[in-house]
Amino acid sequence: MIDFNSRSQLSDRINYYIDKSLENKNRKQPPRSYLGGSRLGVECERALQYEFYNAPKDEGKDFSGRTLRIFDRGKWVEDYLIIILRKAGYEIKTTNKAGYQFGFKTLDDKIQGHCDGVFMSGPNTMVYPALWENKGIQEKDWKALVKEKLKKKYSVYYSQTQFYQKYFNLTENPAIFSAVNMNTMEIYWEYIPHDPDFTLLLDAKGKRIIAACEAGELLPRISQDPSFFKCKHFCSYPERCFKND
Repeated sequence: MIDFNSRSQLSDRINYYIDKSLENKNRKQPPRSYLGGSRLGVECERALQYEFYNAPKDEGKDFSGRTLRIFDRGKWVEDYLIIILRKAGYEIKTTNKAGYQFGFKTLDDKIQGHCDGVFMSGPNTMVYPALWENKGIQEKDWKALVKEKLKKKYSVYYSQTQFYQKYFNLTENPAIFSAVNMNTMEIYWEYIPHDPDFTLLLDAKGKRIIAACEAGELLPRISQDPSFFKCKHFCSYPERCFKND
């Protein structure tokens, strides 16, 4: 008999079906045929090769339903921010004439990316046009971002913003990066001036990764120690990687 007074069992049962549905939907997504430009800031080039190969993740490394809900939450807050920015007088474009998100392709379409939007006009708070990227972040990390700034706290997001400025041809004016505190709904804004030398390094990195993939070669990993925390906790392929010697 079902115990209708058990709140913990009720939560577990309902969440099980929600998460199972989200995880199944995620597994059915068609694999990418390119490397995401937003990923070039990832330190380990071998990990990016696995992403380009669409290599299966190690057991237990697929996104959980809870993680997928967090990703969805980030999209929701981005959509909300667009609404209130427009109400505040900012003209921000997020799609092209066909209704698709702005995107770019390079290296024979092997590296691609899509931006959150472009500020076209508005109050005298920035120089237009300006690339816009937004993230939703938990409070602890949001406070660290405010203190340390984007380049130090989130090098992957910083690299994404730099790379996108070049390939969306928006290098003249600083990009605008925003981060929403998902606990308090405070919003942090930061100018990101384009750094052409930094972008050249990202270009070279992307070419190196694609060339190695096409040649069937594996690039060095960031550590030779499988217990290294970045390999153990922040990579989806540690078992595969350390078997490929």
